[in-house]
Amino acid sequence: MVAGLLACRSSKHRSAAVRGKVSSRVYGTVANPIMSLTSQQNKQRKIMLVTLEPISRSMAGPAIRAVEMAKQLAGEFAVTVASPVAQPVEEQLAPIAGVNILTGANRQTMYREALANDILIIQSNVLRPFPKLAELGKYLVVDLYDPYLFSVLVQYKNEKVAADASYRLMHKVLEQHMLNADFSICASEIQRDYWIGRYCALGRLTPVLYDFDPSMRKLIDVVPFGRETLAPVRNGPGLREEIDAIGPDDVVLLWGGGIWDWFDPLTVIAAVAKAKDRVPNLRLVFMGMKSPNPKVPIMKMARDAIELSERLGLTGKHVFFKEGWIPYEKRVNYLLDADIAVSSHFDLPETRYSFRTRILDYLWCGLPVLSTGGDPLSEMIDKAHAGLALPYKDEDAWCEAIVRLAGDKDIRARYSEASLQLSNEFTWDKTCKALVRFCREPYHLPQHVKITMPSVFERARAVYARGGGDLVIKRSREIISDLLG
Repeated sequence: MVAGLLACRSSKHRSAAVRGKVSSRVYGTVANPIMSLTSQQNKQRKIMLVTLEPISRSMAGPAIRAVEMAKQLAGEFAVTVASPVAQPVEEQLAPIAGVNILTGANRQTMYREALANDILIIQSNVLRPFPKLAELGKYLVVDLYDPYLFSVLVQYKNEKVAADASYRLMHKVLEQHMLNADFSICASEIQRDYWIGRYCALGRLTPVLYDFDPSMRKLIDVVPFGRETLAPVRNGPGLREEIDAIGPDDVVLLWGGGIWDWFDPLTVIAAVAKAKDRVPNLRLVFMGMKSPNPKVPIMKMARDAIELSERLGLTGKHVFFKEGWIPYEKRVNYLLDADIAVSSHFDLPETRYSFRTRILDYLWCGLPVLSTGGDPLSEMIDKAHAGLALPYKDEDAWCEAIVRLAGDKDIRARYSEASLQLSNEFTWDKTCKALVRFCREPYHLPQHVKITMPSVFERARAVYARGGGDLVIKRSREIISDLLG
């Protein structure tokens, strides 16, 4: 069946509605009476975004990114966002104008749907379960916003056998994505430097590609994580209502995402233990413990954080852990109930090349941000006076920063205003410009050819092209020496 599907390249072979566990929902596009002719033509172009994360009411960063990109593209194109993770009716994501949401897609369904699209936008682990997506002749965009390999090194540092196998697997999977991409995107300029280095090492940066685009922006460009365009509006109860021990006058520090092994919640918890006597109404809330992806277990660092909090006598008094994952549309209520946002991590390559997605939510809601420095976004926040970038694992520095902000509403207000201003640079309509540009005028990159040593004849021709026969004679000894090794 799959082989038959791969042979069918035209949209007329698109199948009827998928049955069983697969859920596919499409909703009307937003009316736009002044849509240009180009936009009307673009509507005939079909785009499919694929994530391996659950697309549901509760979503982690990769799924959020895919869904928000789909929203930006839906104004001009026919858009589908797909995931292999099935969702019960009560967990399905609310309707999105102009976006077809496909969940529970197995290989056959995923390939069938992909064949009906012109452009495939995939995250950089998708070809592992769906390798044929790279063989359909479609324009292929690879999202490299997450430097997976560095996360793997951290996550399996105490499991040597798993670390070796997992690293090698992800290394080859990333290579597969990068060699098949027509265009790739990442989250920051420093990430782009890293990925260009990897592309160079893979032999993808060739004279032919340089002729195609000397800037290499057609190979890889920057599409940061974004924040919603509309101002945050409360739509339900927040943490002050859901957690009885937190009162209206308490100062709330909010850790807005999961506790993964490459994060450092321990320093923040220890700092709260030191600060609580000076700020008795200080409260630290971890908004989500268990990833909405059923394949992602609670990580060791999350267990370590709980153990430290209990050992210090903080749990239920000054530190609170929400076991589940706050639904995407309800997270705003927790954010608006907070006074200060926190994010802490270690001195690792993962930190340097990361782009902390939940920090965009902090900025969206105008929260002052206390974060460990070392990554581009934290340093940007510090420079904009929207918060502070603190030293690695420095409990005293964290304690003093917490006490200062908790005790001075004027400082918090100034940081909050700067946070909101900085957030305006990261609305999804701005961050997605490079992706939209590609989708308007897609292209295939020059075919990748594996790099090999030039033969003696190729060497001689190259030397002749530079300086004629005289130079060939002068260089002949060197060429022969290289040949004989």
